[in-house]
Amino acid sequence: MNWTGQNWDPEHPRLVADLTGDGRADIVGFGNVGAWVALNNGDGTFQAPRLATDLGGSNSGWQVDKHPRFLADLTGDGRAGIVGFGDDGVWVALNNGDGSFKAAQMVTDLGSYNSGWRVDQHPRFLADLTDDGRADIVVSAMTVFG
Repeated sequence: MNWTGQNWDPEHPRLVADLTGDGRADIVGFGNVGAWVALNNGDGTFQAPRLATDLGGSNSGWQVDKHPRFLADLTGDGRAGIVGFGDDGVWVALNNGDGSFKAAQMVTDLGSYNSGWRVDQHPRFLADLTDDGRADIVVSAMTVFG
């Protein structure tokens, strides 16, 4: 699969999640300029990748060692959106249902790099804690002993 103009090294996370609500895992790759999407054809192949959002691109400062990025159903519609823990805040790009995303919005500064949260010390997760079908942000400030 040709991911146009990307250098897919460890600095560019790749994730899978259902983006269209069809029950099939699609590919999302965070590249130089944002998130690229390749939708699942349902026969073991994928559509040609396309740039879906500028959120999370390494050219705009997103780094694996500082900025976790996740895919999760944020609205209860069965389609994954993007959550990125950036320098100044947590950014969310809601799913349009066709492999594209709405413009990213900052939703909180909880868990952001500039608020003191570090990948190696402060785990972050997305999970439905309220049983409403929507992922919630879970952050953990842990103390290491020893």
